[in-house]
Amino acid sequence: MGQAREISDQMTALISAHDAQGIAALFAEDGVFIDPSGEHRGRDAITQYWEGFFQAFPDMRGQDNFSVESGDTVMNEWSATGTHSGPLEGPEGTIPATGKEMTMRGADAITVRDGLIQSHRAYFDQLGFMIQLGLVPA
Repeated sequence: MGQAREISDQMTALISAHDAQGIAALFAEDGVFIDPSGEHRGRDAITQYWEGFFQAFPDMRGQDNFSVESGDTVMNEWSATGTHSGPLEGPEGTIPATGKEMTMRGADAITVRDGLIQSHRAYFDQLGFMIQLGLVPA
């Protein structure tokens, strides 16, 4: 197992532990996390992103279902489950808690250099996510 895989596994554990600062510490100072909500550059922005997500889904748990590593990059197929119990900040504004459970499936690519994440790009089924929360009709 290479360094990228080890760091990715640490991040998965920190996500399930809801440790936003621990996640951000895995990133380089100018590291970037990109997902459908936008680009989050630097440890402060990454911490803020995860704190908001954990507020919205306080019981969220994640797991990697499939992983492959090549050089300094690891690719994961993952799933996350949780209950939307708090406000969720999105590009269009705040989504109030719906009380609905969701299972999100996605994939990501994490590139590591010098022991720190340089970039983390996450992709997930946004429509499925919104349907499960009751934000759009099925």
